[in-house]
Amino acid sequence: MRIRPVSGVRPYPIPGPAAVAAVLLVALGVALALLANRFESPAICPFRATTGLPCPTCGLVRAAGAILRGNIGAALLLNPFDAIFLLVAVPAAALVLAANRLFGIAIRTDITAVEKRLFLSVAVTLLAANWVYVLLTQP
Repeated sequence: MRIRPVSGVRPYPIPGPAAVAAVLLVALGVALALLANRFESPAICPFRATTGLPCPTCGLVRAAGAILRGNIGAALLLNPFDAIFLLVAVPAAALVLAANRLFGIAIRTDITAVEKRLFLSVAVTLLAANWVYVLLTQP
């Protein structure tokens, strides 16, 4: 796999309604995350409502709240996969978008079919292992 920055590219297209929706969703997510442990509320997850089992992302909002309050350990205990995603992928995506918008830099990847299958296999395995962890630890 080869990852390289490319300069002098046009900004990634972001339609106006999508940008507004993204800002509103992020604001709602931050508000929910900050309020997650203050109120008891019924589970609104359709998977949990149907099966009675926690879904693979169970604890995401509570983990985000813990991260926003600076409690990384609690976030990792709630849902390790989601916490690591929030700590790594979200800031990385924000940096890539900022570099593109501010400096005209894009990130290009060259990935072979074998590397793509390996990446997907590892991702699915990690998600499955995380789900087992969630099933064993969430009430």
